Amino acid sequence: MPTSAFERSKCLHLCKNVSFQGSWQENCGHQSVVMRKICRAAQTLWRRDAFRWPFAIVFAAIVGIVTGHTVIASVSGSVSVVDGTSMVPTFPPGSRVYTAPIVSPLARGDVVLIDDGNKDYALKRIVAMPGEIVQMWRGYVFINRKMLKEPYLAKHTYTFPDAVAEVSTFKLAEEQYFVMGDNRDYSMDSRRYGPIGRDQIRSRVPAFGGSMPCFSAFTLPSEGKRTIKAL
Repeated sequence: MPTSAFERSKCLHLCKNVSFQGSWQENCGHQSVVMRKICRAAQTLWRRDAFRWPFAIVFAAIVGIVTGHTVIASVSGSVSVVDGTSMVPTFPPGSRVYTAPIVSPLARGDVVLIDDGNKDYALKRIVAMPGEIVQMWRGYVFINRKMLKEPYLAKHTYTFPDAVAEVSTFKLAEEQYFVMGDNRDYSMDSRRYGPIGRDQIRSRVPAFGGSMPCFSAFTLPSEGKRTIKAL
């Protein structure tokens, strides 16, 4: 049974076009169970490398049809094989990754293919957006002083400044993005070479409802303080 007004309203929305007998709670409960099963099945398939990139290509084709583009134009991205561990656990070495042209605004949490100045392009995740201030403190990432929660990271993952650059605060200009690998201890990213320009982002990995970053209820402590505080 829904435990809050929000859950009840969500269930009512799911069930409003369903003809049913008995209480709305029973029908909504059934719908919720079905949706959870579908979601779990989709997540299981997405974790399997053999299913991931064909599904991405099919999804890109559907999006192309819906948005009025030709299927060929919509799937004109590329499939690459991940070499390295900077995006573990999201993309282990050997994973096949489909990247598509960017046709909609970039967002925090997007996984993108970037030109970081090396011979091969790098796969990184957008953590901060243009105009924001990124700060790292005691293993946590703060955006405009708000703590960022990153559910895609492995458990007990902490984010520290690059040992060479030794910079813990970055102020992004317009058209600049702050990118990092999900495997923070083994990723050379914006902590080393700084924010990247929009022109360095070549393509994007289509997202399929995975976990995205959000802000927690804590803020960076004021200068001289040692504990974070709730908003």
